[in-house]
Amino acid sequence: MKKAILLFVFSIALTSTVFAQSKTDKKLSKRVTSYIETVESKLTLTAEEKETLIALKTEHLKESSEIRAKHEKGSEEFKAARKASNQEFNKALGKALGKDRAKEIKNAAKKKKS
Repeated sequence: MKKAILLFVFSIALTSTVFAQSKTDKKLSKRVTSYIETVESKLTLTAEEKETLIALKTEHLKESSEIRAKHEKGSEEFKAARKASNQEFNKALGKALGKDRAKEIKNAAKKKKS
């Protein structure tokens, strides 16, 4: 009987972890899709560029999520880590797609301020 209860508790814990992870993945996927749609509304991307951009942005958002988890928002460490992460993303984008194309994509991804 103890084994059955223990197994039941363990399976519930495992299931809740899977759902939480799935929710995070969906949120991440939604943000990447939104980013790609914003860029594509202003530029035409080739299939290869789109694939590369999806991979790079997904990695960038994962890093951002880790930074938010590790550092208190607004702290100097948080700002420095975000700045380093953004610079790393920009360098990877430039290396993968070329400096000029990366600049076009970054400008296309910016939202207009009202």
